[in-house]
Amino acid sequence: MSRSYRQLLVQRAVAIISVMAVLSTLLIFRLIYWQIFDGGHLAAKALAEQYAHLTLPPQRGVITDRNGHLLAIETSGDALYAMPRSITDPAALARSLAPIIGQNERKLQAQLSSKQVFLWLSYKVTAAQAARIQALGVYNGLGLQPDSWRVYPEGNLAGAVIGFVGVDQQGLAGLEESYNSYLAGKPGEEVVRVDALGNQLPQYGAHFVPAVPGDGLRTTLDSAIQTFAQQDLNAAVKANRAKGGRIIVINPNTGGILAMAQYPEPSPANWQNYTMTQWIDQPVEDVFEPGSTIKPFTSMAVLQSGVITPSWTIYDTGSIVLDGVRIYDWIKSGFGLINYDTALAMSSDVAFATLAIKLGVSRYYSWLHIFHMDRPTGIDLPGEASGIVPPEATVNQLDMGEMGFGQTIAVSPLQLVAAASTVASGGIWHTPHVGKALLLPNGKTQVLHFPAKRLVSRKVAQEVTTAMVGVIANGTGNLARVPGYTLAGKTGTANVVSSAGGFKAGDFLASFIGFGPVPNPKVLTLVQIDDPKGLFYGGDIAAPVFSQLMGQVFSYMGIPPTGASLPPSQVSVPNLVGRTFADAALHVATTGLLLSQQGKGLQIVQQSPGPGQLVAPGTTVTVTMGGPSAPVGVPDLIGLTPQQVYQEAAKAGYQVSVQGSGIAVKQSPAAGASLPKGKNIVVYLSPPP
Repeated sequence: MSRSYRQLLVQRAVAIISVMAVLSTLLIFRLIYWQIFDGGHLAAKALAEQYAHLTLPPQRGVITDRNGHLLAIETSGDALYAMPRSITDPAALARSLAPIIGQNERKLQAQLSSKQVFLWLSYKVTAAQAARIQALGVYNGLGLQPDSWRVYPEGNLAGAVIGFVGVDQQGLAGLEESYNSYLAGKPGEEVVRVDALGNQLPQYGAHFVPAVPGDGLRTTLDSAIQTFAQQDLNAAVKANRAKGGRIIVINPNTGGILAMAQYPEPSPANWQNYTMTQWIDQPVEDVFEPGSTIKPFTSMAVLQSGVITPSWTIYDTGSIVLDGVRIYDWIKSGFGLINYDTALAMSSDVAFATLAIKLGVSRYYSWLHIFHMDRPTGIDLPGEASGIVPPEATVNQLDMGEMGFGQTIAVSPLQLVAAASTVASGGIWHTPHVGKALLLPNGKTQVLHFPAKRLVSRKVAQEVTTAMVGVIANGTGNLARVPGYTLAGKTGTANVVSSAGGFKAGDFLASFIGFGPVPNPKVLTLVQIDDPKGLFYGGDIAAPVFSQLMGQVFSYMGIPPTGASLPPSQVSVPNLVGRTFADAALHVATTGLLLSQQGKGLQIVQQSPGPGQLVAPGTTVTVTMGGPSAPVGVPDLIGLTPQQVYQEAAKAGYQVSVQGSGIAVKQSPAAGASLPKGKNIVVYLSPPP
């Protein structure tokens, strides 16, 4: 062997040894990393492969009404799980199992063929389904775990208030969401040792951490009153061909909500069939221009501030000019010399614009804040809206006047109810709420408490109550009467705000808010009907619904009559223009007035005495009939705001197109021109000087 060849062998040996040394060093460092630095992770991964963790769902707490009537409960069954590594024939098992649990066979086969140690296949497995699954018998790798899910025994009763839970038993709306931390409880766990195929190793036993059941919730809701509210609202919406509506019934002495309805009402049992928009709790989350239903609030503010006394008077000519804009009463001729009580009873916008201006911007905004009209009330429901008010620094005299009678401001139905309840409760503002008490798993009850505070004196509350009694006895709310009871209330009619800005032509919100019996009110109710077809005044549309519902509630609650069954000394003449004679006769039958007709035609075109006049019971109202499509004089719209343009055109039976912004300076056709009912008037606006 030559010397050069021996050197080559040595070099190769050194190279091989060097490579092996390097590889050994790398392997040693890798082993050190695995053992020391990554040991915890690998150990945890190994344990995860050796153990299966089964979540034990807790029993969710029930929800009841104030009398213990069940509104949301849990029902028991099973949840189906699989350990795919133990399944020998996924295709055959998927073919047998898919029709039992109502799943797609191909999707189920993919799940059963996965490499996962454990996965859930189906929740809410009924006893019948469980029996069919167990009858399969020949397949390993399936298991049933006790489960429970939500059931709503009363369907859509108070659906938006109750809310719903998702597939993971998490509250996603209503009380189910706001009280989820109490209702949900705490899940438990079962831990079992498994082999490489995922089969349980029984010799190692199992470790249990029991689930903790959730608390129950007793609410202030009353199932019977809620049923009345939903039925009456549904009937009113359909009878008036309206877009929707809302009703709130509250105990004004506690703030406890007895009923809260909306149309349409979603069903918690079928929550997947509704959009999240349809799950909006409208009385809590929506805002609107309140119109004249805000006048009791304005009343409390001016009386408590000492700006006026109930003997205050004003000569109402029918209009008032603010910042160059003329504001009209709903009766353009006005009401003459009136005091505070009559101003509220006849819903004089001129009077309440004057009162708001007398109060002043700073004090008015202070009262808005005190009454939670610019901030949430704090109700125990999710998504509560704040009121919408113009920035205080930009408010002018026109804004102040309009806010005094419920325009240029938006509040939620709940904010309005909380403010009106302050009148009914003798001056104390109560936080509105739905939760009454937690029902603890140990059988004890934990009463929930909500803040209350005095905002106005008992004397001021009584003064406003007296005026609101006049609204029903002698004013615009005469259709709200319940025979045998003295009630207090306020009508309201407001334009509907368009999402594009301005107001929707011909769309109105008819409202009535009231309480009784007086004295010592037990119930306050707000009724709102969205965009009724035909008549749209709150006194015509919402007041009769209030009357019917309050009568049902008084009877159900066993509230005795207060003796106010005698006819009033004076009644307010309702607006009959646009009705048929038969409809008008039916309308005045409840007022104690008589009806006489003259002329020919199908509709009433004139009446005497006019709408809103106070007359004695038994007075004859003479109506003049005319053709429904006969030319009618075009109303004078010059000098009106856009909202007033829409109102006056709608009252006269016309459509309207508005161009520009500001106040009306020109119209076509001109005022007094003949134009068939239903035709369009073009109005041109210009900013006030």
